Amino acid sequence: MARPLDAEKDKAIEAATLALLNERGFARMSVEAVATAAGVGKPAIYRRYPDKAALVAAVIAARLPALEVPDLGDTRAELWLAVERGFPDDGAAYVGLIGGLIAEQERHPELIAAFREHVLLPRRAVGLALVKRGQERGDIRADIDPERALDLFSGPFLARVFAGLDTGPRWREDAFAAWWHLLRPRTSP
Repeated sequence: MARPLDAEKDKAIEAATLALLNERGFARMSVEAVATAAGVGKPAIYRRYPDKAALVAAVIAARLPALEVPDLGDTRAELWLAVERGFPDDGAAYVGLIGGLIAEQERHPELIAAFREHVLLPRRAVGLALVKRGQERGDIRADIDPERALDLFSGPFLARVFAGLDTGPRWREDAFAAWWHLLRPRTSP
């Protein structure tokens, strides 16, 4: 029977991975360097992650809050909960980290593939399910593709981060209100 993993080692590995990723980037970061910085052996890392890309994707995923939204019977409330839980508090730091992954995609396609598989696509699937459920309820226009609906919210967030503008609570509330207005079924005159 396998021993449970040590939570303190998990934290040390996560902190070392983030520090080295920020300092060196993915290409110049090694599992050996992470192990040294975390004060663990390489086997401790490989017991947790099959490779460096999976390690980095898991560490990034851990920096985001869990995105589980219960069926509240209220589409607007469910979508707002997804925004509150799904968007990182520090948009610039998160986009900077993701930008580093994108910059590495040509040399290390396994990294962006792991990020998409373990972080981005599962979170996006939650959003898509919420939009589809809202459409089934009649709360969201049926003529809007759910993928496009998600892009209508995440695009402005990214644009503001790139522009160095605020994406804090007040902006999110205003942006969500405008987005919800676009999604709502049109009423007849």
